[in-house]
Amino acid sequence: MKKSFKRAALALSLLSLSVSAIAAVSIHTDIVVQAEVATAVHVYYGGKDVTNGSINLSLAESAGYLTATTGPLLFIGNASSVSLSMTQPAKKQLISGGGDVMGVNAMWINPNGGSATFVEYNLSSIPVYPTLADVPDPNKGVQVQFKSTGRTETYPLGVYSGTYTILVTPST
Repeated sequence: MKKSFKRAALALSLLSLSVSAIAAVSIHTDIVVQAEVATAVHVYYGGKDVTNGSINLSLAESAGYLTATTGPLLFIGNASSVSLSMTQPAKKQLISGGGDVMGVNAMWINPNGGSATFVEYNLSSIPVYPTLADVPDPNKGVQVQFKSTGRTETYPLGVYSGTYTILVTPST
């Protein structure tokens, strides 16, 4: 019995030694952290972020035509510049509640110089600023001018409307 007791005690000792040896082995797990910064640009109008929003503009009579020009559009974000394109209502027309149509020409007014350009042509190399405070002159941004194709008196009375959408493509 002494022999089996000694054997059991020896087995327990060896077992506790091997458990202690295993517990003392260091292990490690790596945590790999990544951060991807995507290009982000916001459109500001009148000091407010209108990204994915709307700007309301009413045409008014001027020299026999209905016209309006937006205020400056500013681009804030982490891109170096943006290109602009615009989708227009079908047939470049505003439609009244009664179904009457008004043809309208839309033009870009580029703050970088040059004359107005029809919105069918994209504008490129429009500067993007990190913050509104970094804009050198908030009065010098891209503008859009709208002008009826016919004189005011050629259109039936009514309220005409249509939606133009500016598409902003960042350059990195």
